[in-house]
Order: sequence, then C-alpha cells, then structure tokens
Amino acid sequence: MALQSTWLVVEHGSTPASQVARRTLRKRLDAVWTELQAAAGERPTADRVHRLRVATRRTLAAVDVFADLLPAKRRDWFAKRLRRLRRAAGEARDLDVLTDRLGREVTGPQPPAAGLAARDRLVAMLARRQAASRAPIRQMRDSLLAADWHGRTERLLDGVRPRGKERPFADFARRRFRPIVASFFATANHRLRSADEMHRLRIEGKKLRYAMEIFTSVFPARERVRCTDALEQLQETLGDFTDHAAAADRLRRWARSDGIGVQHRTLAALHDVEAERAEKARKTFTKWWSPARRRRLRRALERTLRRRCA
Repeated sequence: MALQSTWLVVEHGSTPASQVARRTLRKRLDAVWTELQAAAGERPTADRVHRLRVATRRTLAAVDVFADLLPAKRRDWFAKRLRRLRRAAGEARDLDVLTDRLGREVTGPQPPAAGLAARDRLVAMLARRQAASRAPIRQMRDSLLAADWHGRTERLLDGVRPRGKERPFADFARRRFRPIVASFFATANHRLRSADEMHRLRIEGKKLRYAMEIFTSVFPARERVRCTDALEQLQETLGDFTDHAAAADRLRRWARSDGIGVQHRTLAALHDVEAERAEKARKTFTKWWSPARRRRLRRALERTLRRRCA
C-alpha cells in the first residue's frame, strides 16, 4: 500500500540523522494537529476520529525512534499528551466501530413488541454514547492549545541534536531498528492465549511497521515492501479479533453497570455473540500465524538490516 506524503520523509542515507528527525517530527506533529482540529469540530465523522488515532500512533512511533536525539523533558511532555490523545481517539473509534456494526445488525428483521423496543432503546443509547465520546477529544484540543502546542513544537525541534558524534541516517536507522525487531519477536514467539497477549502483539507489529515507514529511504525496496506487506496482513488478521474482543468487553461493562434496566438482557446477549466471534477470530489467527510464517518474516527483516540501498 502506498504511503501518503503526510508521513513520508525521503532522505539519502548519508543525511545527518538529526536533520531527518526534525523533518519527520514536524510532519507528524503538524498532522496530529490538523486531525485533532477536524476530530474536535462540531460534527466530526468516524473517519476523522480514526485518522486522529492513526496520526497519534505514527507520531508516537517517531518520538520513540528519535528519542535519543530529543531533549528529555520536551520529549516526555509530547509523549504523555500524545498517549492521552490516542486513548481518547481510541475510545471514540472503538465505539464508532461497535455502533456501526450493531446498528446494522439490530435494524434488520426483529421480533415484535418488547424485543423490538429493546433494540430501539439500545440503538438510541449507542448514539448518545457515540456523541459523548467526542467530548474528551475537544477537551484535549482546548488543553493543548492553552499549553502552547505550536510553541512547544518549535522548541522540541530546536532541541534536536545528537548525543556525541552525528550519525548518518542509514547507520542510525540500522542501529535503532534492531531492538524494535527484537521486541516484536519477543512477543511474537510466545503462545497467544489471552486477549491481552494478542493486543500486545498487534501493538508491537504497529511499532515495527511504523518504524519501517520512517526508515523507508534507507532500506532496500524489495525487502522493505515484503516486510511491510507481511506486517499489514498481520494487522488485518489480528484486527478482526481485537475489534470483537473490544466490543465484548464494552458490552460486558455496560450490561453490569447501574441504571441499565431492561437493556441488560439485550446487552448480555450481544456480549455473548461478540465473545464467540472473538474466540473464532483468535483461533483463525493462531492457525494463520504459524512458526513457518514467523520464520519467513524474521529472515526478511534480517536481510533488510544487512543490505544497503543501491
């Protein structure tokens, strides 16, 4: 899949790493602010909320990749706020996905009388919660504006500098990419028995893929594309499980909350459906994520680290 210019900074491998860091971080921090403004608007669409979450994830990946080049206090300030923003956007996005899917399912053929009324009340409850889920995003936007986001961005970028001798970007990329690969396989090689372990693998896979995006100009195209395609397939296959697992958890919490009244049975039944779907998706993924597939991905990543662009 082709990357948008929003994320790409293409530099020669001999370019100083600090220069690439400044350009990459500026692009990504600017993208976060653009998406935050859109998601905090009067009527933000589900797509804008999703784009905000993606922007925060990619920017956090860049902060992590270039951490050693950034002033610690300024880096930590941005990392903390970006994580909060990611959580706020994530809550809203998960609710958007659930609302959309359940809205389609519960508006089909229904039993008369009490059953239909219960479904109608559920759809209305979801719509209210969906609207309320945007409030934390607006609060974050106002808070970051008051905290001088733009001024802090400039000061962060002004403070980018190497510790010791400046490294060419190609050397920096290989040195920094190795521990990210190791962290991914430390998780990937475990047996995935729980939702938390599956979620952790998905997060490590995102970190690895986003790092490859940052280093796109210094890794050989053939190996890089092969690795990126494999990681995207991993995310898509895992995504089905995580969507259903997140929906089941949310429905369980709603069903147990006070004041839910007659909707308890509807929510409990929907929880059971989502939990069953999550378990089916987990089994599908663990069968797909075979030792042979993991070995092929590891070999491709190792070739990427050994070879230089022509």
